[in-house]
Amino acid sequence: MDLTTLFPLFDPSAGWGLLALYASVVFALTTYFVRGYTADKTSFLVARREIGGFAGASSVGAAWAWAPSMFISSQMAYLNGVAGLFWFCLGNFLTLILFSFFVKKLRSMKPDGFTLAGYIREKFGKRVQSIFLIELWMLATCAFALNALAGSKAVMTLTGINYHFVTVALAAIALTYAWRGGLKASVVTEIFKISVLWLGIIFVVPWVWSATGGITAGAVAEGLGGITGMGDGIFHNEFVVGVFMAVGISTTLGHMGAPWGDNGFYQRAFAIKPNSIIPAFIGGACLFIFVPIMIGTLGFAAAGSGLEIPKSMVGMTTIISVASVLPSWTVLILVFMLLAGLIAVLDSHLNSASALVSNDVQSRINDKTTNESDIKWGRWGMVALAIGALAIANYPGITMLTIFLFFGVMRATVWWPVMLHIWKPNLINEKGMFWGIVVAFIVGFPTFFYGKVMGGGAELTMLGTCLTIFGSAALSVIISKATKTDDAQVVAAE
Repeated sequence: MDLTTLFPLFDPSAGWGLLALYASVVFALTTYFVRGYTADKTSFLVARREIGGFAGASSVGAAWAWAPSMFISSQMAYLNGVAGLFWFCLGNFLTLILFSFFVKKLRSMKPDGFTLAGYIREKFGKRVQSIFLIELWMLATCAFALNALAGSKAVMTLTGINYHFVTVALAAIALTYAWRGGLKASVVTEIFKISVLWLGIIFVVPWVWSATGGITAGAVAEGLGGITGMGDGIFHNEFVVGVFMAVGISTTLGHMGAPWGDNGFYQRAFAIKPNSIIPAFIGGACLFIFVPIMIGTLGFAAAGSGLEIPKSMVGMTTIISVASVLPSWTVLILVFMLLAGLIAVLDSHLNSASALVSNDVQSRINDKTTNESDIKWGRWGMVALAIGALAIANYPGITMLTIFLFFGVMRATVWWPVMLHIWKPNLINEKGMFWGIVVAFIVGFPTFFYGKVMGGGAELTMLGTCLTIFGSAALSVIISKATKTDDAQVVAAE
């Protein structure tokens, strides 16, 4: 099969039809379920704090399942076999479990909270809050742009629709119902998303197994080592040790640190019933991990079938694996899954921006807020985020790696200081939190960038990663012990 001639698989009308179908379904669902959730700030930003365990688990799992994960898991399995899929999944699964215990404690310390930045202001003052506002806003904007870019390019490749039109259409759909229903609308679409992902996978993936000879004796079993045939384990040969060094460490650390700098997960913790927080996050991890594991087997099937996927197309391994053995219409199911996965992530970041602007930015400008102004500021925060993210996603020559570098390292820099503070609230003071994060980022980011982008090598990339992640923690503690600032006086002075 000449894979270079495989795409586009469908006419643009099929793509627009799926977009219209998805929009119709989620508009109907959100219209029905979000009535009464725009009465005040608590309703709009944290869904009255009444989200239960099942809805919370669905929301967390869906928010964690970014659209690119539908492609990266099969790509890792195809290129690096079991080793690649294992290291992609390990951190993805464990991080939400670890995070759940800390965020449960945070909720007990701030029962009426809305954002991480708002809590930080109370504990450390405006200067430290400014760092977190920048980081949290940067992550929401860049994550929105990253998902819009990845999803729109996939839709363009499959249907031939103009990329720029797709980005605008996806953002418009998410913004329309998020504007109306706030976080509750996001939770509704996330329950729909996780249902679509599970049902689609259960229907398509076993069919691929069957079409390629079965899961135990066919192409899936043959492809456990990936396209090289050497990745069928974790540490048993030089190849898989290389996968661990080149991919495993950075991927696991990247996943482990991800929720700590993403306000969307704190927002959910403030919205879920207190006793349901840990079950919701652990349940979300379990709901999520089914997706990359099952889709990863498509990478095994592609490798075991001997498909020679060009480097430029390896990101489409999921689609190629299905299209090579099943009727072309089955790929439409994957496209719909992609749309469900992508748009539900976009509205999550819109609601994160809404909370940051409504709760944090507005309060720094005007202390006299009302329910009407809270919701108004939150909605315009969504618009500001969408405009900024679309500008990034449509910038000529922009890549997913470039976008990731804008927020990935800063997100990693706040991970350990936040975790240590929640674990032991008096360990880090205002000066320690501020200078620990700032200095670690200033030193770690250039090192990471030079190693990752400028060809400095894996050693510098790893050094930059460690400087940002662990350097910020060490500096925060050391500076705190050296200065012994009275944080209460710092906050009171502001």
